[in-house]
Amino acid sequence: MAAATETGIRADLKLLRPSFDSVITYASINGLEAVPMIAQDLSYRAIIMGIWDPSSEAEIQNVISAAKKYPTLISAVIVGNEGIYTKRYLPEDVQKTIQRIKKECPSLPTTTSEPFFLYFKEEFANFFHSHDLLMPNVHPVFEKWFNPSAPVQGVEMILQVAKQFEQNYKQPLLIKETGVPSGLENRGFSVERQTLFWTEMFKRFPISKDQSFACFEAFDAPWKPAEVANNFPGEHANEAFWGFFTADGKGKPVVGALPSLVVY
Repeated sequence: MAAATETGIRADLKLLRPSFDSVITYASINGLEAVPMIAQDLSYRAIIMGIWDPSSEAEIQNVISAAKKYPTLISAVIVGNEGIYTKRYLPEDVQKTIQRIKKECPSLPTTTSEPFFLYFKEEFANFFHSHDLLMPNVHPVFEKWFNPSAPVQGVEMILQVAKQFEQNYKQPLLIKETGVPSGLENRGFSVERQTLFWTEMFKRFPISKDQSFACFEAFDAPWKPAEVANNFPGEHANEAFWGFFTADGKGKPVVGALPSLVVY
């Protein structure tokens, strides 16, 4: 993928701003290190910065620099995304980077992100309990029982998983990834069913200071199926259609399901 440009980032964040006041990134390199500066200009309320590679010195330094420059904007850091599950790195790699960030920015909340079921495996319990907050990925569409024609079943699962987290952990919970893609229609996905899923999520998920969810994700990503295939062999065409907006910035019907911005 080509590096992101400040012009492109500004256009995207400006498009999102009427509906969103916070953004989560997956990396802090290849141009994405400019997100905090631009988000500050556009009056975003919070940015959660991601580090894709826990061993990346450039990403670590970019996060530390941004957290010091924009202390009221950078609300947390996610060190890694599903890299333990895919064996890209080890828990100790994540912990080492978290310790470095904490040394420079002691009050900055830190965590990682993995598929939800890893959080309930005994071997990882101490690892996740040591983090300031929890940001798991919870995807009903990857469950064998999921039927695209009944997306509300996915909401039921998410509510059950949230209760399981409440029973097993004391940290705040932010479900970082969930949702239903809007395509492909020949596999039962559609913009209408995507909208139904999110309408039910906004209606039924009990959002509070201690638990919430992110809208996954901002834009469709035509490049993603090939990227996902690097870790999971097979065809992943649906991965291109998670967005609330199309790749060229057109809002899908699901944008109409978004509630008014609320500050807790």
